[in-house]
Amino acid sequence: MYDVKLIDTHCHLDFPVFDTDRDQVLQRASKHNICDIVIPGTQSIYWSRIKSICDSNRHLHACYGLHPYWADIHKDEDIDSLIKFIDSNEAVAIGECGLDFRKNHADKKTQIHFLEAQFEIACNRNLPVVVHAVNATEKIIQTIKNFKNLHGMIHSYSGSCEQAIQLIDLNFLISISGSVTFDNAKKIKQVVRETPLTSLLIETDAPDQADQNNIGKRNEPAYLINTVKTIAELKQTSINTIAEQTTANAKNLFGI
Repeated sequence: MYDVKLIDTHCHLDFPVFDTDRDQVLQRASKHNICDIVIPGTQSIYWSRIKSICDSNRHLHACYGLHPYWADIHKDEDIDSLIKFIDSNEAVAIGECGLDFRKNHADKKTQIHFLEAQFEIACNRNLPVVVHAVNATEKIIQTIKNFKNLHGMIHSYSGSCEQAIQLIDLNFLISISGSVTFDNAKKIKQVVRETPLTSLLIETDAPDQADQNNIGKRNEPAYLINTVKTIAELKQTSINTIAEQTTANAKNLFGI
């Protein structure tokens, strides 16, 4: 059994799917040693929802940002609004920002525009960024290189081992989701094996990306331990070792 506290570094606890039982979700998380949860933003209209939830519980930590999935409906005024919101409300990071180059997603140029704007805010406010990168890790790396002193995490990492090394050299941490628990997840398993534990974070990305033990269920922070167990197996070390280091990494990045 493990006795070290865990931090879920990426959980959309503000989503309506949790509205009917959010307190119970938090109770289950606490029973499974989840001590803190980071809640990323997606659209400007939902920032106040995140603020309200985080204001009610000191173990919940807010990020505010503009998710690439909705880049086609974000407005340039949202950038100004983000600056004002960050300046008047406590936040541990800017995000969720990033790039998603899957088919039928928002225009790439528009995504890049909002990504660069948020990177600029993060640099000016000395805040980390929470980065979404799907089919776009190389472009993310190229973009990061254009911003001095930028730091943060790549959430639910899906890139290669070589790209992970580049990102770590650029002062980014690699966050591992429940996808690593699947038997056929050979690529991300290898990333975990080769990435120094001092550069790893853990997350659920709840309510999405449930692990192999919970396929078809709504994901939630209590399931984070399944990801930790898999990482411990891949690293050939104890659950406590994984928990202790990833929690220290998260506290250092987010100032928790």
